[in-house]
Amino acid sequence: MDITSEEPEISMMQKPIDEKEDTSIQNQAINDTEKEQMIEIEQQYPKSIDVSGEYIEYDTLAQYGYQLKNEKFVQIDIDAPFEYELYKNKEDNQKRYETIGKLLDKEIYTLLETECHLTRIIIPVDAKKNEPTSFFFMSTDALTQEYLMIIIHGTGVVRAGQWSRKLIMNEGLEIGSQIPYIKRAMSLNYGVIVTNTNYNTVESHRSMRNRSLRPIRGSESAAEHGSYVWKHFVEKSKAKHLAIMAHSYGGAVVLHLAHEYKKDFKQRVFAIALTDSPMHDYAIGCESSVCKILKPKTINWVTDTSPLNTDLGESECGHLLSAGHTIHEWTSHSAFDAIFDFFDSKRKELEPSVQNKKNEVQMNVNDDDDSNENKIPVQNKKKKT
Repeated sequence: MDITSEEPEISMMQKPIDEKEDTSIQNQAINDTEKEQMIEIEQQYPKSIDVSGEYIEYDTLAQYGYQLKNEKFVQIDIDAPFEYELYKNKEDNQKRYETIGKLLDKEIYTLLETECHLTRIIIPVDAKKNEPTSFFFMSTDALTQEYLMIIIHGTGVVRAGQWSRKLIMNEGLEIGSQIPYIKRAMSLNYGVIVTNTNYNTVESHRSMRNRSLRPIRGSESAAEHGSYVWKHFVEKSKAKHLAIMAHSYGGAVVLHLAHEYKKDFKQRVFAIALTDSPMHDYAIGCESSVCKILKPKTINWVTDTSPLNTDLGESECGHLLSAGHTIHEWTSHSAFDAIFDFFDSKRKELEPSVQNKKNEVQMNVNDDDDSNENKIPVQNKKKKT
């Protein structure tokens, strides 16, 4: 499978910076201290925008002149958006994009740890010395919370914390990353597990051409990574109720997990949200018993011209609703609120017995006073022995 099939290349919508722009007026307003700061920045962050020369591969985003600032991926000196086409040689443009993308992966990993307060978990858990390893992220309460949410990205170049590298680069973290999902889930008292299903071989921050061909045990493929995380962490967690959020090929991973862990999917998984996942294709050959388990608890928000949540019928594995967007990689963002409304409604369905007990208590409290002498106060009621 083409590893870039999920992620179309960077849009050419951004126009190159006009380097002939007259900045004399701006320079007059800059005091000596600010001038010194600008010189220092230029020295610290050399630009790789000499389109007349050959592409040079750097080791940090700063060396490329980029940073994440206010949740946007911008050029350090002028806050301009990312530019893809800088070289006449298309291969150099692609090499640069891939390397910057891998460096961006590292930045996202750091944000998962510092901003979302997730913990990086190394797998396999019994890795031997010098054995290649993968990793995923989970909240500190992931194994102890009553409710647990598992987040699964699509295929291609994306890694843990991302829905779309292209959207992160062009639109920002709010639209292209999983961070809004993680924060919302944690605010609703979910434990959170963020899988890293595309991290299957040893990776360098250098271009994808430099990837090791040595597979990582337990993470040889997206499905195997998901299965390893489920077996060693999800299955052993104390969570009674599991919710799953998956984009695109993440739906295929969900099907694989449902086949392997039918009992969990029948008894513990209460809601599955998918975004533009071609489940009709993935479900070919799927056991009917698995589809039967998934169908009543799954909604797939797909690309469509109709408004968000428009009913589009059913598939083998669940209900189809419009994501309110026509572009594949935008669907997780456009359906964000609708997805959490769905999780909330399914969660409420789990607690009718709790609500009934509350209603019974209220009815007891409101009973006539003359009958209270024959009752044991609710708060002091004891079980018969």
